[in-house]
Amino acid sequence: MQHLFSAKWILPVGAPPIKEGAIVVDDSKIVALGETDDLAARYPQAECRDFGRSIIMPGFVDLHTHLEYTAFRGVCDDLPYTQWKIQQIHKSRALDEADWLASARLGAMEAAQSGITTIADISPRSANLRAAIEFGLRGFVFYEMAEMDRNKVDSVIAEGQRSVAEWQETAHGHKIEIGIAPMGPQAACPPLIKQSADWARRDGLKISTHLAGSKDEYDFIKHGSSELAGSYRDAMGWGHLLWQPMGVSPVRYLLQWGFFDNDVLAVHCVHVDEDEIYILAEHDVAVAHCPKCSAKLGMGTAPLREFERAGMRVGLGTDSPASQNMMDYFDEMRIGLLFQRGKNQTIANAEAEAFVRMATLGGAKALGLEDVTGSLEPGKDADLVVVDMTRSHQRPLLDPYSALVYTANQENIILTMGSGKILYDSGSIPDIDDESVIAQVEPVQMKLR
Repeated sequence: MQHLFSAKWILPVGAPPIKEGAIVVDDSKIVALGETDDLAARYPQAECRDFGRSIIMPGFVDLHTHLEYTAFRGVCDDLPYTQWKIQQIHKSRALDEADWLASARLGAMEAAQSGITTIADISPRSANLRAAIEFGLRGFVFYEMAEMDRNKVDSVIAEGQRSVAEWQETAHGHKIEIGIAPMGPQAACPPLIKQSADWARRDGLKISTHLAGSKDEYDFIKHGSSELAGSYRDAMGWGHLLWQPMGVSPVRYLLQWGFFDNDVLAVHCVHVDEDEIYILAEHDVAVAHCPKCSAKLGMGTAPLREFERAGMRVGLGTDSPASQNMMDYFDEMRIGLLFQRGKNQTIANAEAEAFVRMATLGGAKALGLEDVTGSLEPGKDADLVVVDMTRSHQRPLLDPYSALVYTANQENIILTMGSGKILYDSGSIPDIDDESVIAQVEPVQMKLR
């Protein structure tokens, strides 16, 4: 059945905005965009829904998240990165499989409510995969591995291969692909990095990792110093293991093991110099920039302008409510833009349109999904959101890009659609009891406290 959705503005992202426009969806696909009167005449049998003073745009692509950590919201606030991470490790041990699933379901529900239709999630557990499927999300779930004991790497890889095969079977027929994710340089010894890279290359798997996110990580890899060399390793059970400083940066550390000879999504990339940006660009490494997380944990600000000059694929990620409390993509765009302008003392390469593109088509390109999602175009899947623009602080509505970045928030989402299926509509999620989802997380939060 065909549906015609009309609004004050249609924002295709891949083409100029359409004022007083509409979009026609047939089953799971977009079939047409244009002015409302014209499309209504061309598709007289379509079921019409007028959203009035709103913007219809592509669904957001959350290029980095951890759905299962949603229950950690507010639990480890006001801590610098490494101390925050250590607290997460200790508190995680109180949770069982049912707890992780309850937390992941809350995260998936919040994603749909926030206009996120595509995710790139990292986890060592299947809870995130199950929750993403249940709530109709698209994207990748990366199986996470961490090990600093060289003698255990073979068993970690073997367990990973078994889990990935199971995850692929679970994901079959849905919109989720499976990748692998060594946790990050501070949690992956050289054999784990090398074997992960070889495995990804052999089986054609996308690979993701946290990279160059903090000064502590840089100092640990290069000099063997920082709190990651002490309390963090103790918390992970690696305090007794010898760690030989690499004498190089995190980027060069991964480079020497052939890690970038794959389809790589690197998360953060805050502490990188000009030569390292060239290395990443030369290997076509995509970057997930998480501006709120990086700022809240005192990690720094990624050099987006330099990434763009190098021609890199870059998108935005929320990094879950554990690190920055809300999966509000408007916040990510707004804060990301403002930090770049403040850092560079110029608005160049930090315009509202650039950040909306980064949050949609940029993320899709980073995942290799630009032919399917990320923009509103005939033939692409109907992944779209409707954003209410009726508030007093949103008048007049002159530029849809500016209005989205500077005045909107997740509470303005009216409708979220993935592949033509409604994921969220006017306060409710079809076939989901949201109060039950929330209630199931309350005991989890008690455990964490």
